[in-house]
Amino acid sequence: MVNIVVVSHSLQLAQGVEQLAQQMIQGDCRLAIAAGVDDPEHPIGTDAIRVMAAIESVYNPAGVLVLMDLGSALLSAETALDLLDPAMAAQVMLCAAPLVEGTLAAVVAASAGGDLAQVKAEALGALAAKFSQLGEETGPAAQVATVQSMPADCLSLSWTLLNPNGLHVRPAARLVGALAPFDARLALEKGGRRVDPRSLNQLATLQIRQGDSIRLLADGPQAAQALAAFGALSRQGFGEDLPDNISGNPLANTLTGISVPPGQVKALVRLVRPVRHQAARTTVQPEDLPGQRRRLDQAITATVHDLDQLARQAEATMGREPGAIFSAHALLMQDEEIIQGMRQRMTRDRLGAEAAAEQELLAVAGEYRAMDDAYLRARELDIHDILNRLLGHLAAAPVVPLDIDGGVLVLAQELLPSEMVGLDRRRVKGICLSQGDILSHSAILARALGIPMVVGVAGCMEVAKTGQQGLLDMVSGVLRLTPA
Repeated sequence: MVNIVVVSHSLQLAQGVEQLAQQMIQGDCRLAIAAGVDDPEHPIGTDAIRVMAAIESVYNPAGVLVLMDLGSALLSAETALDLLDPAMAAQVMLCAAPLVEGTLAAVVAASAGGDLAQVKAEALGALAAKFSQLGEETGPAAQVATVQSMPADCLSLSWTLLNPNGLHVRPAARLVGALAPFDARLALEKGGRRVDPRSLNQLATLQIRQGDSIRLLADGPQAAQALAAFGALSRQGFGEDLPDNISGNPLANTLTGISVPPGQVKALVRLVRPVRHQAARTTVQPEDLPGQRRRLDQAITATVHDLDQLARQAEATMGREPGAIFSAHALLMQDEEIIQGMRQRMTRDRLGAEAAAEQELLAVAGEYRAMDDAYLRARELDIHDILNRLLGHLAAAPVVPLDIDGGVLVLAQELLPSEMVGLDRRRVKGICLSQGDILSHSAILARALGIPMVVGVAGCMEVAKTGQQGLLDMVSGVLRLTPA
């Protein structure tokens, strides 16, 4: 990681810059200062030896960027380079950026993993926001270009900024750091203008204030993960504690989510609450355990049969890959380790078949939920789908397909992958989930069916009513409701 050295004539000035910069630093980025001279009566000045020691203290093969305040600071820095080992000096760059703005931009870019050239470029462009905000026609503002156009089918997530002071430098730095790791093309949009959200300088030129609507567009291998990180950071106030009364913001009635395919849906709302089976924790007598094992085995067989049928139906209507989802579910339901885990819980804890099955499969779901990979974490929903079907057979109330007609906009808390099979684009104009995950198999099946879906629209089930008109904007991820 690139590290930073600040050279100043004034120790107090350098310490102030360091204090500001420390609020922006994330990860392992380090900053050192070389400021003032050892003369109590005349402390203003710079010392080449001090500069050399500062560079050596933070040296990293990735490079060191040195920023300076006045002319003789540059001379001291150049002398320090001459004193350094040539191999080390080759990885040090002096930068003409303004000391305060340049240092802040540099530490953010370095924290985000930028190389030495990228960190220097960010520092040099640090005055762009001021030029833009003051309407100056010359200067580095001209160097901040908008990003290239994004594909029409790219993923996007919209957010209305709630931070009272807008997306100022600290929350903007958090956003840069959050998006840095992902292999994706990204653009942040406000009012039709798009910038690179991994550049602190470009973010500043958007002048994002409280109440502004912004949209992150993402395309590439890790586009979905980038959107998920953006959504999580947005809901956390970009690292700031939001006022307790923020829910009173008039914009709170605009619900946002992550759009799956693009488009717009206008239809009557229908709230859907599918049956979710749960098991009561009941203990059984030892003599009853053989009967409970038989019930469990029969329910597993019936569940596997269901899943095999779903696989054939999904393949016939959507293709081989959607069918493979349920084939994998069937294999998981036949996994000997999982079956043995259920049986052991029955014997060890004297649990009935329902409680043993629920505890074992919830433990498996928890393992998925704890995984680092976002795609694998989304497989937790598959386990809940299998469990719901298994508990249905144990309760002699097998899961039945959703029966939805009328060309409606379906609102639900969550839809399981198996509940997507059999849905018809002519009857279901769109789906809006208060929970959900764009990496879930439910979202993948929605795309295969051609049914627009938005996930993560928190509060939609409490606000909406069946029969009222709904408009679901797939580009912005916004749900608008009109009175019933």
